[in-house]
Amino acid sequence: MIIIGVGPGDPDLISVKGKRAIEECQVIVGWGSVIDRFNDIIGRKEVIKLSYKKESEGLEKASKLEKQGIKVCVLDHGDPGVSDWQFIDKLRLYFEKVSIIPGISVVNAALDELGEDLGRNCFVTLHVRGEIDKFLKDIINCLEMERGVLVNPEPYPDGPQRVAKFLLNNNINAKIIVLENLTLSTFSRSEFTSTSLSTSERKFSDLSIMHVKRIDRNKS
Repeated sequence: MIIIGVGPGDPDLISVKGKRAIEECQVIVGWGSVIDRFNDIIGRKEVIKLSYKKESEGLEKASKLEKQGIKVCVLDHGDPGVSDWQFIDKLRLYFEKVSIIPGISVVNAALDELGEDLGRNCFVTLHVRGEIDKFLKDIINCLEMERGVLVNPEPYPDGPQRVAKFLLNNNINAKIIVLENLTLSTFSRSEFTSTSLSTSERKFSDLSIMHVKRIDRNKS
């Protein structure tokens, strides 16, 4: 089974190797929002769309097809090696052999939009099941090292607000930039402080990433 990193949103950002793999695969697996970007390449191939309620059912079906000698590909948003280890670990439970084709991650896209370098920043994902508190504390650890932090907030409409409230509860005043729908025509960039974001009633896209930078403690 092949896992293909398809990029952060814009279907034109998929690698040549990834596109070729889609063309060669017989069965395509993935979340509907990811698969739908590549309908023109997929054509009439068999598609197995995953959902939270029927994820295991879909993967079981794909696994049985692969054991029959059918070539299966899983399309993964961004890059499989960036914040998606829980999903990758699950795939390894269903498929004996897993190979990965890297893709452009949302982290790459965010750094370019912000004019930042990964060497001066940390990355923390809250796209995890369980242990959210542990990862929230990682944000503080990064800020204490005087680095900026790229944060994948929980994929809820108030995900960014939850991060801002956590910062305030820990007496952290920060400048926060929220990037929504990176590389898509619906892209937006919004700037906040911890306080202004924590009280915002805005509903954010589940395709959001935040950049958090501590404001000088001597400044108001």
